[in-house]
Amino acid sequence: MTQIFEGVRVIELAQYVFVPAAGALLADHGAEVIKVETPGLGDPYRTLKVGDGRETANANLSMEQNNRGKKSVAIDLKTEEGRKILLRLVATADVFLTSLRPRALKSLRLDPEDLMAVNPKLIYARGNGLGYKGEEYDKAGYDASAFWARGGFADLLTAPDAEITTRPRPALGDHTSAMSLLAAVSSGLFRRERSGKGMVVETSLLQNAAWVLSSDLVIALSNPNYDPHAGFSSGHRAPLMRAYKTSDGRWIQLMLLAPEKPWPELCAMLERPELENDPKFVDNAARMENGAELCDIISKCIGSRSWAEWAPLFFAWNAPWELISTIHELGEDPQLKAAGTVFPMELKNGHSVNVVAGPIGFDEQCAPLNPVGSPELGEHSDEVLSSIGYSADELATLRNSNVID
Repeated sequence: MTQIFEGVRVIELAQYVFVPAAGALLADHGAEVIKVETPGLGDPYRTLKVGDGRETANANLSMEQNNRGKKSVAIDLKTEEGRKILLRLVATADVFLTSLRPRALKSLRLDPEDLMAVNPKLIYARGNGLGYKGEEYDKAGYDASAFWARGGFADLLTAPDAEITTRPRPALGDHTSAMSLLAAVSSGLFRRERSGKGMVVETSLLQNAAWVLSSDLVIALSNPNYDPHAGFSSGHRAPLMRAYKTSDGRWIQLMLLAPEKPWPELCAMLERPELENDPKFVDNAARMENGAELCDIISKCIGSRSWAEWAPLFFAWNAPWELISTIHELGEDPQLKAAGTVFPMELKNGHSVNVVAGPIGFDEQCAPLNPVGSPELGEHSDEVLSSIGYSADELATLRNSNVID
């Protein structure tokens, strides 16, 4: 099977998750992704300790999830010889992928004009926290700060009377934004196929937050009095589009956007058929007006039985509802398994871990055809540099000079 990015060479100069995750998605579908790292140090994610379980006895799970299938070349870009090596690599590349801050790239002389002078057909792809225009273009930005906090999620998902804001989940904005960067790279390659010209493509964590929250944002832009927290805890305004708790603590999410058919079916299932034509609940307007009362009725009904008792009824009901999954249930979801979204990958140390594919399938294939674990620091330095003309003697000299590792 020919993979969608087969034959595409990507030079990745990026750290942590956001931009490297886009590189992993490119590698999943056939691209040769060469990760350029600092000798002796590498991507800080190799050694980051945050105590949330991502570092196990056998694997650094974040490195494996976001750097699988890549090659690692260790080059000291602060040396003139190291920069020359990178430029020779760029001359053979289709895509340059970077998360370095703009001033760092300028100091290294790796701005778009520098690299596109060497390779006019290059797709120069960059991602950062706050975007590349405006006074704060060079401000440091991570998922929790640029996407979650400044991007509005922390406020929208925190109850107004909370003592502390809702905490973000690991890499939520990073992986969302990685998909945007993948789309940008794909679009750049498509235009180059048509025009023969390279281009700069970019995205930011903040821009992705605005896009994800655009349903709220467009209302707020047109209505300064819009309160997204109204009915935050109760959801009384939409009693058929909220979650209800069973007697054993599971939550069932209803999402009856078009309730004409499922409303009477729900009434029958709850053994409250009289609710169907009750003037207080007969249509959406009435249900919204009397939402608190209806929520209380449905809560008591669903709360009277366990999920095991409700399951046969709900599974037989052809309506938009879902049981709210735990993260462990998500990993075992048969629909994800059918799509190949969760797949095993053998590591360099012989152990195996389960990782997650991107959400896009090409020819019905989401996961990589031949999964390969993330590279050791500098594992492919000799292989890659030999491919662009460096001899064994030259490589030995560069290594002795600490230019490469």
